[in-house]
Amino acid sequence: MKDRRFSEKVEKSAEELVKARKEKSRFWHYAQMLGVGGWLFVIPVVAGAYLGRYMDGKLGGEISWTITFIIIGIAVGIYNVWYFLLRKSQP
Repeated sequence: MKDRRFSEKVEKSAEELVKARKEKSRFWHYAQMLGVGGWLFVIPVVAGAYLGRYMDGKLGGEISWTITFIIIGIAVGIYNVWYFLLRKSQP
């Protein structure tokens, strides 16, 4: 009778350990995806702002290159995040 209780306790502990490991790895997986997705979006926007500011200094003119390249950076960032999530969702 004692052996049965002991083996049940061990089995229950093993199941809890496996469940905890899955939940922990799931958290880090989502944290990693959020971090990478953020960088994939932010880098093109910031690069567009710097490039636009440089172009405004060199060319000037009627067009605000900073705003233009920020909008292009947002579009590229959205595409990067979309492509990353699409690729990650496929096995």
